[in-house]
Amino acid sequence: MTKNLKDKYRVLVIGESWNGSDCTGLARGFREIGCAVELIGTDQFFPKTDRAFFSKVLNRLLHVFFKNQFNEYISKVAKIFNPYITVVFKGNHISVQTLKDLKEENSWVINFYPDVSFTNHPSVEVAGFSYYDHIFTTKSFGIKDFKYNLGLTNVSFLSHGCDPSVHRFIERELIESWTNDVSFIGTWSKHKEDVLKALKINLPDIELKIWGHGWENIQSECLKSSVVGYPVFGDLYAMAINASRINLGLLSEIVEGASSGDLITARTFHIPSSGGFMLHERTEEVLGYFKEDEEMACFSSEMEMVEKVKFYLENETKRKDVAKMGNERCVRENKHSHRARSIIEKYEDISRLRSMGNDE
Repeated sequence: MTKNLKDKYRVLVIGESWNGSDCTGLARGFREIGCAVELIGTDQFFPKTDRAFFSKVLNRLLHVFFKNQFNEYISKVAKIFNPYITVVFKGNHISVQTLKDLKEENSWVINFYPDVSFTNHPSVEVAGFSYYDHIFTTKSFGIKDFKYNLGLTNVSFLSHGCDPSVHRFIERELIESWTNDVSFIGTWSKHKEDVLKALKINLPDIELKIWGHGWENIQSECLKSSVVGYPVFGDLYAMAINASRINLGLLSEIVEGASSGDLITARTFHIPSSGGFMLHERTEEVLGYFKEDEEMACFSSEMEMVEKVKFYLENETKRKDVAKMGNERCVRENKHSHRARSIIEKYEDISRLRSMGNDE
């Protein structure tokens, strides 16, 4: 590292750039702390299509062309922008050669990895992880997984955050048709279906709404009327949170390549930042971010969840007080700008060590 640490930082961010993506939020976080930021969106090169067969085939046929254009553009922008730090969010479609080129430009190249497993995403080249100067994983168990599976030790835990310009209060008159008692926003999994099935069986009269991918394939008849039929992002996501009296924080179960299921997730911060009341699966990790019964509510079993739902639907004042306290804590401590600052601090720490002749 030869650049002057007293200078302002130029940060190149690479990942999904649609409104509400965590990558976009992190880029905005860097800007909030004074950095100059250039964001290159994977979705600018790889078009989002529906899940129809023809769309999938067309995307597959053109994938090599899209990938080449994407990687060439990254190298071109890096030469012009000359970033101090390059943040690759997840690493979809980025080639090993591009990572090498970025490092030759004297950029500190890091990966911000947000998922449970790094082995079940075909668009992420696992071999590329060894070319990053540092990896930030949003899973505390990810440090062990990267070491055990790939032999990598240059890994730190850095949790998800919130973007208050997206995850925010939405005026009541804008969401009247969306209101409900309880909702879950996220991708289908068997565990999540089982939890929601238990809720609906025990409280059949509640108005339950489910947004996300994969829910059209559920087997539970009692849930089918609750499935809205599409995922929600950006302002639609904030609208759905605000329209729900209770927002469930359900966690993904363990998958191939991971030593644990989720302990916290992006929703852990998005819900309170949007002013929503959060009923979260209880883990030691989530209890480190929010106080139970003061800033969120928790459950460890299906019956405890049912009892908490009944209690908080019947106690509106308490529910609103908890949501308010959770919102204040989240925005005060868990914005994307806080995560951006942690990355800058790590960069400065490593730079100092290297200037003294020590390795990371």
